[in-house]
Amino acid sequence: MRTRIHWLALPLALAVFLLPDRGIAASSAYVQTTEGLDLNRVRFAISAPPELTSQLVQRVTALFAEAGLPPLRSDTPPIPFIATLTLTLDPQPLSDVCPGHVLYSPSLALTEPVIIPRNSTVINDITWLAHTGAQVRRFVTITDLEHDLEEFMYQFIADYRAANAGSRSSIPGTAPAAPQPDTSHPDSALTAQEPLHSDSTLKALRIDQLQISVSAGRFSHALTARALQQFNHAGLALSPGQHHNGRLTLGVELIQQPLEDRCPGKILYESGLYLVEQIQPTRNPRVSIWSDTWLRETTLVVAPRTQAQLESNQDALLRQFIDSLRTH
Repeated sequence: MRTRIHWLALPLALAVFLLPDRGIAASSAYVQTTEGLDLNRVRFAISAPPELTSQLVQRVTALFAEAGLPPLRSDTPPIPFIATLTLTLDPQPLSDVCPGHVLYSPSLALTEPVIIPRNSTVINDITWLAHTGAQVRRFVTITDLEHDLEEFMYQFIADYRAANAGSRSSIPGTAPAAPQPDTSHPDSALTAQEPLHSDSTLKALRIDQLQISVSAGRFSHALTARALQQFNHAGLALSPGQHHNGRLTLGVELIQQPLEDRCPGKILYESGLYLVEQIQPTRNPRVSIWSDTWLRETTLVVAPRTQAQLESNQDALLRQFIDSLRTH
């Protein structure tokens, strides 16, 4: 999983908060996406080894209680959920690919309805994220899982406190804060939404507003030229670019990470294509963030990729995007 939110369009102020037994925790760049979030309407989901799930959920409950925040729910509340907080702590055995090792990609993600200003499409997308990136490890212990759980949850709590320091609307037994005139919005739970990263997000996409950026190590320059040529052959003219500058970016990532003695002769290969543009949470449209509204990505443990293999992979990814673009 790549870092999904690229920068916040609103200015950020650095805030620090004391957390139990943790000292000072600084708020992250995601802090403003938690502003006004009603935790009583946030669904909690967890992906973890079944035999450890109950223990991990209890730890999450304890952390929220220590912070004086309402417990997260996984059952059906009296009113609809408006967002889902998903904790992923699920090592995947690599079996024959790299015997005795697992692929581990821990994360904590807040998913909720957002609007794409470019075409007014509403989709479910990630608005807050903590993760370590994909790792190949010999094993992952319960201590490792609890450590990652605590790091992610402490960061989420720090951000939530920073963004909602003047409001008690999400604390049980307190009256909701009066809505601000400039932040009113329709109830996102009642808004029709498109599936996460569906082709409908490409509706009304103007090709002249799009730039392409390729990250593939020493092959980046050659692959950028190849991508531009592929679009030209399709009758679509793109420009290369390394910065947003207010434009949409189509990012290609073909990243190879050596695994050294963990899996001799193999690499961790992360490939993906990402359309990066501004989105706004429907519950708080004052916040504008850069995120991926269309993506295709895979993570594999394979032999090192040659330039020809990278070219083939990129061609296939871009072909999917071009075909989807033509139908919308």
